[in-house]
Amino acid sequence: MKDKKSNFANGFDCFCCECGIFFSAELEPDVIGSVEFCPYCGEDLLIFTTQGILDHCADHGTDPVNFYKAFPPDEPIPQSRTGATPREVSIIIDLVAARKEGKHPVTAEEIAGPNDFLVDVVRKVFEELHITETGGENAGNN
Repeated sequence: MKDKKSNFANGFDCFCCECGIFFSAELEPDVIGSVEFCPYCGEDLLIFTTQGILDHCADHGTDPVNFYKAFPPDEPIPQSRTGATPREVSIIIDLVAARKEGKHPVTAEEIAGPNDFLVDVVRKVFEELHITETGGENAGNN
């Protein structure tokens, strides 16, 4: 078994721009080169590096927080306006899911706690990932 380093922090080697899936594919021993097509959609719009992800985001006006799993967990996501690390984004997503499951309010303040700096980070992550606040002070005022 080879100890091959993955291209992305999430353990995968490729990202398909067409279907938005990270994947790894092993080439047959007699094949020279690299993966040329996505095994899920068959397209050839593949990215193999985190710099490629950043370039893709810049070209499409997308914040790299949308691809947070591709980056090292404890470093701020490069070029993201959120200032969050992938680990923070993952925690925010998990807390939102847990609060929604428990039918508790989902607000930036509830997720971040008393830290004003974190409230700002959570708000930016909510905005970029299209997470809707629910059950806040204005809940029930329809």
